[in-house]
Amino acid sequence: MTKPGSLFLLLVLAGTPAPDTVRASSAKIHEVLGGPAGYIDLHNTGATTLDIGGWSVQACTGEATPVELAAMPAGSEIPAGDHFLITAQGFGGTAQQLVVEAIVGDGEMLLDRRGAKADSVGWAPSSPCRENQAAVPCPGLAQSRDAVSRDTDNNKADFGCVRPAD
Repeated sequence: MTKPGSLFLLLVLAGTPAPDTVRASSAKIHEVLGGPAGYIDLHNTGATTLDIGGWSVQACTGEATPVELAAMPAGSEIPAGDHFLITAQGFGGTAQQLVVEAIVGDGEMLLDRRGAKADSVGWAPSSPCRENQAAVPCPGLAQSRDAVSRDTDNNKADFGCVRPAD
C-alpha cells in the first residue's frame, strides 16, 4: 500500500531535472560581431551557474553543415545572468574568455556537450544557423538581442543592429 504523500513525492522527483541537465533556454547567443576583430557574447539567462565545458560554437559558412568555430574547455562556466565572451584574435577589448582566429560565416550555432542545439542566429536567408526568419544583416555593426536576451526562435524579431561592444 502506498502512502498518499509518497505518490506526490514520487511525481515531484520525477519532474526534477538531474543536476547536469542542460536547459537550452538558459544559454543564448546574445551578441555577434563577425570578422577578425569580432566576438560572440553568450548569455546565461538562467538562475544558476551553467557549466558549458564541452559545448561548442559552430559557424555556418555556406556549406551543407556548420563547422566548429570554438570548443569550450572543461571547467568553463557562465554564472547566473552573466556572459561568456568568445573573441577573435584581433579583438581590441580586455574581457576575453576564449580566443579563436576569426568569427566567420553567415551565422553561429551553440551546441551543448551532447551536440544538441541550444541556440543559433543566422543573417542569411539560406543559413542553416537561422531560426525562422534570418536576422537583418548589419554591415559594420554587431547583431544583438535585447538586454534580457529575449528569444522567440525568430532571428529577425530577436536581433537588431547595435554598435559593437568595446
